Amino acid sequence: MPYRPQKEKTSNGKLDGPPPWLGFQDAKILSFEDMSSNYEWADVYLIVEIKTRNSEYSNKLRITGSFDKEDGVIQDSSLLRKLYSLFDAISFGGGINKEGAWVNKVDEPITDIATFLNNNYTDTTGAEIYPFTVYVYKTEVTNKNTGEKNVYTRVDSRMARTDNPKSVADLKSYIEWAKKNEVIVEYNEKNDLDFLSDAVKESNQNSHSPSIRA
Repeated sequence: MPYRPQKEKTSNGKLDGPPPWLGFQDAKILSFEDMSSNYEWADVYLIVEIKTRNSEYSNKLRITGSFDKEDGVIQDSSLLRKLYSLFDAISFGGGINKEGAWVNKVDEPITDIATFLNNNYTDTTGAEIYPFTVYVYKTEVTNKNTGEKNVYTRVDSRMARTDNPKSVADLKSYIEWAKKNEVIVEYNEKNDLDFLSDAVKESNQNSHSPSIRA
């Protein structure tokens, strides 16, 4: 395997430029978990554990929400588009029927979607095969109760098949739109470092300014 130059580090030991585990990443699926029964509002709460090529740790992609329905029939929605982005990537021919129930490709009901997906669409072999493309980013989340801010790593809920150029192009186009419209708001550590640097400079200037006596 060719050995590529590594990211250089700055004087403070941090990577110069975005970390290699962020951005568009090659990925594989380790497991699926259905948590919808834990939330009254959730028609779908699917957690997809993924492993990316450039990270030693796994991460989780989440697809959550409730269906828009009219006379008991589900309508087109962002939730459906997220689900079928995943299903098309993994080549699952089933999905959601008009009543909002899980079905396989021949329209037979699926009683346990997590078990079905785990049995058919996961890779736990440890092989270095990453057939999917995902987008990984950091975002800052403010606790509504305490006001405390924390930075988390997130995986966007859409997925592409790496060997399908149109699938990858559609994902990249969506991510570009999501950033532009602040559906995805990425945390920029450099902004915090610049702010701290400016604050230190201002503090030093004030400490060296001559005092004025009346």
